[in-house]
Parts: sequence; structure tokens; C-alpha cells
Amino acid sequence: MPQFVERIHKFNSDAGLLEKGYDDFLESSFQIEEALEGFDNTHLSKLLKPSLPVMSPKSISRTIVRYANWEEDANTITDVDRLDKAIDSIVYAIGSIAKLGLNPEQTERAIDIVMQANETKLTCNKDEHGKLGKPSNFEGPEAALQSILDEREG
Repeated sequence: MPQFVERIHKFNSDAGLLEKGYDDFLESSFQIEEALEGFDNTHLSKLLKPSLPVMSPKSISRTIVRYANWEEDANTITDVDRLDKAIDSIVYAIGSIAKLGLNPEQTERAIDIVMQANETKLTCNKDEHGKLGKPSNFEGPEAALQSILDEREG
């Protein structure tokens, strides 16, 4: 088993994120939230909630899942569907990293860098949905990730 899979599992366990079990609403909204990060979400925010100020990716993702009638659909989604969706997310993610020009070794190093940053959150408070906050001295992984990107050929 790749070491990063064990490390990610341990992180989720240490963070207490496995205790509640699988939640269709949260798992889907977390995926959407990550996909929206880095974009200007002004237009999407106004489409979803015209009367509110610009929403964060977190708020937008939760609104999208609510609009998808997650409560009704959650009763029809099987664990096989959930597992397939999660594995597809991994395949898409690693494929996206490869399309950025990183080889498997660089990909594993990048995962290690992000996991180091994530592990600094283990002592932080969680939001109302169980997502970990960041410590006041949080140092993001961006500079180290840029270093790996700078190694690309071509």
C-alpha cells in the first residue's frame, strides 16, 4: 500500500473525522469546495444567492449540495456508489497532477508536503461540520509545491 494512503487514513483518524462515518452532504460539499478554490466565484455566488454578498467556496458548495436534494438522494445512494465516487476523485486528482507535468515521485512528494501542512491543523478547532481550522501560525504548502513544479521538464 502506498505510504500516502496510510498517512491520509491516519490523519483522518487522528483528526476524529472517521468517528461520524460517511455523510453524503459533507463528502460531496467538501469535493465541490476544493474544486472551487482559486476561482472568482462572484458570478456563481450571485446566481445561487443574489441578495447576499459574495459567498465563500465553502458556502457555495454547501448550497449546491442542498439544491441537489441531498436529503432525498441520500436514501438511494449505495456504499458502492460512494466508494466509486471517492475512487474516481482520486483518479481525477492524480490525473490532474500528471497533467501538470509531475511524475509519480514528484506527486508523492507533493502529497507529503500537503499532508505536513494538514497535520499542523490536528490541534485546531473544527467548524460546525467537522472541518479543521488552521493554526494562527499556519504556513501553507504553496512555496514547497512551487519548488516541485519548478522541477518539471520542458
